[in-house]
Amino acid sequence: MLLTGSELSKADPNRGWIARSGTPGTPKCGISSTRGKNVLGSLNRDFYDGLAGTGGQWLTRYKDNRAAIAAYERITATIEACKALKPAPTHARKLTENRSVKVGDATRILRWYDYPLPSDPGSEDGSFTYAVTVKGSVVSVLAFWEYRKGIKPTNFERIAVSAGKRLTN
Repeated sequence: MLLTGSELSKADPNRGWIARSGTPGTPKCGISSTRGKNVLGSLNRDFYDGLAGTGGQWLTRYKDNRAAIAAYERITATIEACKALKPAPTHARKLTENRSVKVGDATRILRWYDYPLPSDPGSEDGSFTYAVTVKGSVVSVLAFWEYRKGIKPTNFERIAVSAGKRLTN
């Protein structure tokens, strides 16, 4: 059910993504951006591109599809409002992507972009990209964060669709 490193590399070529053992780090928007309440079971996988890109996938199972939909709505609301994304005084952040994709019962892609203000011209920008999918009683969250512009939107959509198609009830 989890996305593999080779699937990630195929969807986002030339980045060298690998799946690593261990638990992925907590995403920028916190643990509530990866799971809802009353989780019956969970799986996760950690990804790394060998440079500044890192991410993970969290799968959580709920009692039924109503509970999974409630978790999906809570997770997407947490990401949209992301209080943890208060940038440094020399940076600003904005939600640059918030759209639905046709996979599973519902999928939402959200991207926060961190960029330096003119007062800090040498600083790097950053990207915090999420895809949340619900299918039946399972919710999948992909969260990637990195310096630079991040995974290209078309590549990330391929990743989200690939992950969503792997979900089973």
